Amino acid sequence: MASILQKNIFGIGKFNNYLVAGNICNAFALGELGSTEDFFLVGAEPPDESSFPLLTGNLLDSDGKVLFRLVRNILMINPGHCSKVIGDHIGYEIHDSNGVQILKVATRFEKLPGNLPECYVTTMSVNCFDKSGKLVFKGQSGEEDEHIESSVKSLFGLDQTFGAVQGFTDEELEMARAMLLSGGRIHKVLSGSIQGQDICLDGVALNNAHIDNCNISVSSTDFMFIGKSSSFSNSRFQFIGGASLIKDLVLRMSAS
Repeated sequence: MASILQKNIFGIGKFNNYLVAGNICNAFALGELGSTEDFFLVGAEPPDESSFPLLTGNLLDSDGKVLFRLVRNILMINPGHCSKVIGDHIGYEIHDSNGVQILKVATRFEKLPGNLPECYVTTMSVNCFDKSGKLVFKGQSGEEDEHIESSVKSLFGLDQTFGAVQGFTDEELEMARAMLLSGGRIHKVLSGSIQGQDICLDGVALNNAHIDNCNISVSSTDFMFIGKSSSFSNSRFQFIGGASLIKDLVLRMSAS
């Protein structure tokens, strides 16, 4: 059992917390949230007494190219042909196509500072680059040289409000809240004018998106609207899975 000393504390979770660049918190968010081309990483508080962290993000290589998108610890999109390795303890590693470690996640039962209770604490070993190839977050499993560049948008802790915030707009904070409260299920943002595309709404936050002449599929309730307005026109919807049951229920209720 280890002891964590002299750290900033934001929004302590009852059973699970993260240690990120000297910040102990129940949740965090870094980077360009929901981007498909740039770096972001969020850690949501696991439900109930689960000891396993919930990490979602877009990780890039040192050339600014996307390696993979992680959604609730799962390799969802993987242009870098990375692989996930499960360890003997709580956590996992992700390696690139050459077997080089990109991300190591470790969770241990630890004692927090002061009179706070023992809990599971998750740390990460990772080098995170933005789309320009700049190193913006160096994770060293809680070591002293772990750091986040001052230009990177960041927040730590989520209770009724965020514990500490840097660089995010109000709409981006809406996105952060949606991502964290969904446990990372919401992980992509669509905004602006979108025409003539096939769109899956699962995992999407619509931020003032105006969608025209698109084929839209929905299989879950893991989507939301942020910003002041979003609209659909001349588009075709396909409801599948659980979403089809909700559609049937609404149709039956409206017909009764």
